[in-house]
Amino acid sequence: MLRREFLQLTAAAAGTAAVGTSAVWPRLAQAAAHRPIGLQLFTVMANLEQDFEGTLKTVAQIGYKEVETIGAFGRDPKVVRGLLDKYGLVTPSQHLVPGKLYELFNQFVQHKVSGPEIQKLWQQTMAIERIKPVIEEGIERAKILGQKYICLQIIWPEQMATRELMDEFCKGLNLAGELCAKAGMVFNFHNHSDEFKPINGYVPYDLIVKNTDPKTVKLEMDLYWISHAGQDPLKYLADNPGRYKQCHLKDSTPSGDFETVGKGTLNFPVLLAAAQKAGIEHFYVEFDRSTDPMRVTRDSYEYLKTVM
Repeated sequence: MLRREFLQLTAAAAGTAAVGTSAVWPRLAQAAAHRPIGLQLFTVMANLEQDFEGTLKTVAQIGYKEVETIGAFGRDPKVVRGLLDKYGLVTPSQHLVPGKLYELFNQFVQHKVSGPEIQKLWQQTMAIERIKPVIEEGIERAKILGQKYICLQIIWPEQMATRELMDEFCKGLNLAGELCAKAGMVFNFHNHSDEFKPINGYVPYDLIVKNTDPKTVKLEMDLYWISHAGQDPLKYLADNPGRYKQCHLKDSTPSGDFETVGKGTLNFPVLLAAAQKAGIEHFYVEFDRSTDPMRVTRDSYEYLKTVM
């Protein structure tokens, strides 16, 4: 949910690797079991703030069956659950936004506060050393919303700077995984691109994968960001079967900017089939920055109907 715009408002610079038909599972493009098409509601956050119920109704009318939330959007989760039920939407997952952080994030999206301001508060509120109360709050919200997955959506450069900091981060993720498991839920970590950059001889994302418990710490793959980092998502899926349970779907322009699913460089028939083979259960359309989010939401759904 929280994107690299906090670090660089024009994130999506050139360099996204186009993913073609890889040597890994070369015939996967033909294998696709039908899965519900979901939407990460960050995509239509501006619409939600203008007309929360009307936006959920439109999302359902487009054909979406599942949605991933940003906490409870600063609202009473019972009210949110009631509206989701009203329009036949289920929500398997939430991205964590504790306390009053959602309102500040909303102000950032509306350009009422600066990137550095919200980044500072986000890092304070979501510091890995206080992950326990953040997760506990998320669990209580998830119980009301009927969610199974709770997702930590970002790691900051300051948290990746040394191996010692990475060790602390991984310990925090393991604690989060244990807390979610005890509550009958599943903890996820969502990738961006910076964590794939080598630092002092290690790749932060690879440390996360290797040094967290695969039984309790699952991964949500963002296909755009892993490709943007120059990595092959097919290899990560093949090397870690059962580890990835959720997936974000957004496409890339040749220059590396965000694009509507199916209109860019990513080979979604191959990627989707590989994701399903690897054990991914939920797929969410997402577009981090759009002047017409509902059009992107609708067009992405219409494309995905043809390949899922």
